Amino acid sequence: MKKKSIFICIAIFSAYLTVAQNKLEVNGGGSISGQIVSTNNSDPVAFANVVLTNTQQGTRSDETGKFVLSNLKDSTYSIRITSIGYSPFQVENIVVTGAAQVDIGTIVMEENSILLNAVTVSPGSYSIMEKVGSSGSIALSEENIKNMAWAEDVTRAVSRLPGISASDYSSRFAIRGGEANQVMISLDGMELFEPFHQRDIAGGLFSIVDVEAIRGIDLMTGGFTADYGNRLSGVFAMKTKNQKENEWNTSIGVSLMYARVYTEGKFAKNKGSYFVSARRGMLDLTLKAIGNEEYFPKFYDGLAKIEYQLNDKHVLSLHVLHSGDKAFSNNSPEGNAFEQFNSKYYSTYSWLTLKSYFTSKLSSRTIAFFSNINSQRVGGLDKYEDTDKGTFTINDGNNYTSIGLKQDWNWEATKKIHFKWGGEFKELSADYHYQNSIHELRADSSEQLYYFDQMLNINMNPKGEQFGGYLTAKFEILSHLFAETGLRYDHTTYTGDKNWSPRASLVYAFTKTTFLRAGWGHYYQTQFINSINVNNGETVFHKAALAKHYVLGFEHQLKNGISFRTEAYFKDLSNLRPTWTNLRDHLESYPEARNDNVKINYKGSLAKGIEVFLRYDRGKKISWWLSYALAQAIDDVQSIEYNGLLIKRTGKVTRLNNQTHTVYADINYRLTKGWHFNMSWQLYYGWPRTNYTYRYQTLPNGDLHFYAVHSEYNGTTYPAYHRLDLRINKTFQTKKIGDITAFLHIINLYNRKNLKKFDLDARDDQNNLSLDSNGNYVPFEDNKYWLGLLPVIGFKWDFTIK
Repeated sequence: MKKKSIFICIAIFSAYLTVAQNKLEVNGGGSISGQIVSTNNSDPVAFANVVLTNTQQGTRSDETGKFVLSNLKDSTYSIRITSIGYSPFQVENIVVTGAAQVDIGTIVMEENSILLNAVTVSPGSYSIMEKVGSSGSIALSEENIKNMAWAEDVTRAVSRLPGISASDYSSRFAIRGGEANQVMISLDGMELFEPFHQRDIAGGLFSIVDVEAIRGIDLMTGGFTADYGNRLSGVFAMKTKNQKENEWNTSIGVSLMYARVYTEGKFAKNKGSYFVSARRGMLDLTLKAIGNEEYFPKFYDGLAKIEYQLNDKHVLSLHVLHSGDKAFSNNSPEGNAFEQFNSKYYSTYSWLTLKSYFTSKLSSRTIAFFSNINSQRVGGLDKYEDTDKGTFTINDGNNYTSIGLKQDWNWEATKKIHFKWGGEFKELSADYHYQNSIHELRADSSEQLYYFDQMLNINMNPKGEQFGGYLTAKFEILSHLFAETGLRYDHTTYTGDKNWSPRASLVYAFTKTTFLRAGWGHYYQTQFINSINVNNGETVFHKAALAKHYVLGFEHQLKNGISFRTEAYFKDLSNLRPTWTNLRDHLESYPEARNDNVKINYKGSLAKGIEVFLRYDRGKKISWWLSYALAQAIDDVQSIEYNGLLIKRTGKVTRLNNQTHTVYADINYRLTKGWHFNMSWQLYYGWPRTNYTYRYQTLPNGDLHFYAVHSEYNGTTYPAYHRLDLRINKTFQTKKIGDITAFLHIINLYNRKNLKKFDLDARDDQNNLSLDSNGNYVPFEDNKYWLGLLPVIGFKWDFTIK
C-alpha cells in the first residue's frame, strides 16, 4: 500500500509540473560575474565571500578569484565582498535585466592584517543561512535549508551538523550527549523556553517559528562565550529577516504538515518595516483523511515584528510570538477498557528592543520582555488486560510567567581589543496544580503481586528572581594569535544559586584559510522555576548543574573548494539532579502512569567525541556536505529507585541519547535554475535500551497476570538507524504572479524498518497466549518503528510588490 501511494504521489506531482510548465511563462535569470585579486602582485583572492547586500544570496570566489552570482531577477544590485585579511569591498548599482550576464571586471582588494572583528575565536560555532563562509563557521545557506529534506522546520536542519542528536518525531535536539533542555533557543535575543509544538510527542513535533521569518542562525555546540548563560550544552540563536526598501513580499504555502502565510513590507518612507507570519498545522486533517480515529493533533502559531528607525542612532522594534496546541487521544483496546487523554499548550512571548549606535565603535541592545507558558493535561485509563490491570487519572495544570529587562553592550576600544558586557534581570513565577490517582496490580522486586496505590495532590506557586551579568574581552595577542576571555555571574533566589563562570578561547590563524581553535569554560544551568517534577511527587528545587567544556578544533579551506573542519571535545557534568524515566519506552506521553517508571540518581556524567565536517558548495550544479561523529556519553549512576524487577546497574552506564556513530550526507543537484534535487542519508548507532521479558502468575479468579522482568539498565544497544530522503523542488519564476514552488519530499525512500521501541506482548497476532506446551512464556515481539516510506507534497507561492 505504501509503495502504491508513493507512485501515485510521484505521478500526480509530475503531471502537475507538466501542466504548470505549459501554462506559466518562465522568466530567464541574469548573472553577475567578476574576478577578485589582491594589491599584492595581483594574486587571486580565493574563497572570498561575495554577497548581494540586504539578502542572504551569495557565493565564493574560486581558486583563481573568479565568481558568478546566477539566477538573478531584473533589478539593480549591490554586492559586498569580504575575505579574512582584506578590507571589505562594495560594488554599487549593478543593473541586471533579462538573461544578461554582467561582468564587472577585476576587483582589487586591499590587503591588511587579519581584523579582530572578522575572526571567530570560540570553537563549536556554525553560521546557518545568513553567511556564506566566514572564519569559524561553515554555513548552510538559505538555498540549502529551503531545498533540503524537512525544509519547513528550521530546527530539524541542524541535525546535518556533527554533534547533534535528534529523532524522526521530534524537532528537539540534543548537543554532544546533553539533554534537549540544555540548549538555549532564542529569537532576536529573546529566550524561548518551550519553542515546540505537540510536546507530548517526543518532546516536540515542530518548531513554533516559521523558517520564512528567519535570515540567520548561530549554532554553538561547545565553548560558547560568557554572554550566554544558564545552559550546559549549546546555543541556537535565530535572527529574523530585514526588509528591503520599497518592497512588499508575500509567501503562501500548503503541505500535508502546514498551511502558512508570510508577508513583509516597509512604511513611513522606509523608516519602518514589518512582517507577519501565521501557520496552521494540517496533521489533524491529514490523519482524519486516512481514517485515523484515535489521535487528533491541532496546532497553530503566529509571529509579528514591527521595526522603526527613530533617528540615525536608534532603532525600536516590537515582537510578538504566540503558539497553541491541542491533542486528543481516545482508544479502546478491548471490551470496556479505555484510554483517553487531552492536552493543551499555549505560549506567548512579547519583547520590545531598542538598538542604539552611539558611535561606529560603541553600540547597545536593550530588551524588555514578557513571556507566559501554560499547559493542561487531563485524562485517564481503565484496563484489565494480560499485562495491565488498573486505573489511572490525571489533571495537570502548569502556568509560567517571566518579565524582565536585558541589556548588551559592544565596544571596539582599539583595533586590537573589543569588549562586550551586559546583564539581565527576570521576575519569575509558576503555578502547579497537579493531581493523579494510580491503582494498579504490580509485581515487586521479590515477585510478589500487590496493588500499587498512589494519590498526589500538589499545588504550588513558587516565585523568584534571576540576575545574570557578564564581561568578555576579545583581543589580539600576536599578529596571528587571538583570544577571547570572559567571566559570568548568575544568581537565582528560589534555588539560592550564586555561580561564577570563567571562560576562555584561543585561535591561531596559520593562514587566511587555516585556523586552530581551543576553548574551555564552566557552564551552570539553574533549574527552571516551572520544571519541578511534581508528576512524581517532587516539591523542592535542586542546585544548579555544572558542565566543564574542553574543545579543540581545526579548520581549513582546500583549494578545490572543499571546507574541512574537525573538533574534539570533552564535557564533564556534575551536580546533576535526579531524573525519572521509563525503562521500556522513555518517550511515553504520560510516563508517571507506567509501572516501569524509575528514578535515576547520578554521581556525574561525561561526554566526549571527535567530529568531522566537510562541505563543498561553489554555486555550481552540484554541492554536498558530509558529517561524521564518533562519540560517547556516559552516566555515572549512583542508584536506581524502583520497586519492580530490574538488575540495578550502577556505575558507568550509557546515556539514553548516546550516539556512538553518526553520519549525515547530503548531495544537491541544480539541474536548471528552477529544478533542485536534494538527497540525504543519515545513520545513527549507539542508542541504548533496557531489555526485558515477561513472567506470569495465576490470580485467584483464574486469570493470568504478566509482569516485566528487566535486565541491565541501558545494557543493550538498538540496531543501527539509517534512512534515505529525497526532495524535489520545482520553481517557476514569472513576471506577473511571482515565484511558484512545488515540492515532493519522500521520507525513508527505501522503507527501512528502524526500531523505535522493543516491545513484547502476552498474546500473538491470533490473540493466543504466547505460552509453550510447558506453560513457559515465549517472547512475542510487537515492536514499534520510526517513520517508514512517507511522501509529502506541497507548494509555495512568493510574490513581490514594488
